Amino acid sequence: MEGSKLKIGIVDKEAIIAEAIALTLDNLGYSVVGMATAYADAIDMVHEQQPDLVLLDVKLGGKKDGIVLAAEIKNRFAIPVIFLTAKADAKTVDRAKEIHPIAYIVKPFSPANLFSSIEIGWTNFTKSVKAVSVKQKHVVLKVDSFYEKIMLDTISFMKSDHIYIDIFMKDGTKLIVRATNKEMLKLLPSDQFLKVNR
Repeated sequence: MEGSKLKIGIVDKEAIIAEAIALTLDNLGYSVVGMATAYADAIDMVHEQQPDLVLLDVKLGGKKDGIVLAAEIKNRFAIPVIFLTAKADAKTVDRAKEIHPIAYIVKPFSPANLFSSIEIGWTNFTKSVKAVSVKQKHVVLKVDSFYEKIMLDTISFMKSDHIYIDIFMKDGTKLIVRATNKEMLKLLPSDQFLKVNR
């Protein structure tokens, strides 16, 4: 399959907590591509692994905290962030809001809370990116129970079947996505896909 599970990077100063978060994400069907416990290591991890999004704690060891790190990740790599932290005081939340995270999850969290925050946050993020994208290279679609990033140049053609879309890939595989023709057309760039019939 050309599509891939959502790739997530984790940054937490406590390695054991990062491991626990990674296990939860794995159980939810996401792909954890890297973990870091400090600012510099986190930048290296994001640069090397290029995750789709980064989960990070506000509290980090050293002078630069997670909010400063989040700003750096967004500015340098244009990768969205989700804060996953025990800090929920007004001052911290106000600082975090300036970074425009796609979610802010307060520890302790449940797997259901983490899953829903990632799914909703990622959907909103991809919609906003599409609105300002000059040349879209991929589309994020929900295949089975998980979101997958599918490169547009790997798609051969699509066929609508009422509330489902059959996506025929160039490698011969087929994906089935629950979406109407109208919903799919909104996600796809009009300059790269042509509707040939109703």
